[in-house]
Amino acid sequence: MKKLHHNTFKDMMNDVVAAGSCCECGSCVLVCPHNVIEYVDGKPKQTAKSSAEFDHCGISTGVGCDVCASVCPRLWPREQHLRDATFKNDRPYEGIFGIYRHIFVARTKNDEIMKRAQDGGVVTALQSWAFRNGHIDGAIVSRVGPDDPPCFPSPQCATSIEEIEASSSSWYTYCANNLALEDAKQKDLKKVSFVGVPCQITPLRKMQHVDPAFLVTVRKKEKPITLQRKFLRGYSDRINFSIGLFCTEVFRPELMTDRIEKEMGIPLTEVSKFNVKGKVLIYKKDGTVETIPLKEAMEEYQRPECSHCGDFSAELADISCGGVGTDRATIVVLRTEKGEKIWREFEASGEVEVESIEANPLAWKVLQRLSRRQRNRTPEGQIRSGTAKELPQYSTKLDADQSFAALLEQGKSIDEVTDRIEAAYAEESKPTEDIRYMAGQPIPNDPGDPAPGDKREFPPPPSSEEGGASPK
Repeated sequence: MKKLHHNTFKDMMNDVVAAGSCCECGSCVLVCPHNVIEYVDGKPKQTAKSSAEFDHCGISTGVGCDVCASVCPRLWPREQHLRDATFKNDRPYEGIFGIYRHIFVARTKNDEIMKRAQDGGVVTALQSWAFRNGHIDGAIVSRVGPDDPPCFPSPQCATSIEEIEASSSSWYTYCANNLALEDAKQKDLKKVSFVGVPCQITPLRKMQHVDPAFLVTVRKKEKPITLQRKFLRGYSDRINFSIGLFCTEVFRPELMTDRIEKEMGIPLTEVSKFNVKGKVLIYKKDGTVETIPLKEAMEEYQRPECSHCGDFSAELADISCGGVGTDRATIVVLRTEKGEKIWREFEASGEVEVESIEANPLAWKVLQRLSRRQRNRTPEGQIRSGTAKELPQYSTKLDADQSFAALLEQGKSIDEVTDRIEAAYAEESKPTEDIRYMAGQPIPNDPGDPAPGDKREFPPPPSSEEGGASPK
């Protein structure tokens, strides 16, 4: 366990960026308290000292910091290690697609949203309703803005119904939504919704749950600890609820610029939206649809970084959504009490229609298949990558205890340590007990891998009494 305690800037730059697993979420750049790194060509880059090595941070090696590495989704703890910290004992059901309270299929009743919707328009409709009813004062989304090239969205902090609804649809090129939280900070928004793919949801949970005692070092006084804590917790504190999008992979820009525009002769200005339903669907503004075989798109244009992700269905989000196996509808997975509460109010508004997951057996089967395939595809890596075998769940208590003990071992008095620990925790309570629930236990009703030559079996969809319908 000690080997996993406290990831550093050097670890992040070597074991993630140089190793090729960086997902380009930008979270490390967002939370850097000392302006050491910038987002350059989709990756974090040390720009504070041009003569220094790429993996050098003077703050990290000096008084200590490493807030950046603590939120990186490609370092331990990963999604599966954060379940206890995220859900605690509030986890009624679990499947190969993660912990959930309810799973069902839905679509918006708003005709204007449905015209632009990726599938059922649920994500856009939910945020639009939440904004109109005061549940959020902004929404972190991606959309093709007026200054963006066609088909290439940018991170946006939407603060109007028009901006929220303009973010409808996916473009399948990577967009670092986490960076838009800086705009939310500048606008002093207090309760935003956040929409992102799994590798963007995970750093939010790490901002919320990684124990802040690692900020306390022998050479650091209270003031820098307080500053670093604000960057560790401050952005996630502004999020009211998160919506995670199902994601197998996104594509390199060349799919758009080379394959579609040059080879297929389709101007990107004439593309209205994309979708993936066993093949890449290119919707044109004239109403016609062109296609690319999905196998070809994945083999030639998939981002290599995506192969390091084992989370298909955004398992740590409050609500997860995706359109696999559906026809103009969205699978909705309510995972947290917060997610269920906001959904209950939304559905009670009458703006959405729902169906049980039992009434959508294809959607259930495809969700099972894609979730399992993605969990199994992640290559085994170094221990700090979180993909080595037999890694433990993340324990905030153990993290705190190790930090406290390390300081005492280095000769600091209990009073000095206590003052600095209090600066790190602020209003939080130091963890006093481990949270343990189902870590390491088999997923209920899951048949596991089939014997060689046998056909894959899937558990049946849950009944309404077992979480297979909306909470109503």
